[in-house]
Amino acid sequence: MISNTVKRNISATLLVVGILCIMERIWGVVMEPGSGKAWFELGGITLLTYLCFDNFMIYRRRVKKRH
Repeated sequence: MISNTVKRNISATLLVVGILCIMERIWGVVMEPGSGKAWFELGGITLLTYLCFDNFMIYRRRVKKRH
């Protein structure tokens, strides 16, 4: 079984990658503001990054509660 600490660290890593992807997608929107695809990709990666952040916070609370 994987510990909550490992799950927290994985979520944190995915969160950092998500933030980098958001910055890249923002650049795509800036370069082509009328592109529906660029906005859709930005919205999608923003949602995924939020879900990673939510998981990170859940596991962070569990790890803090255990210690």
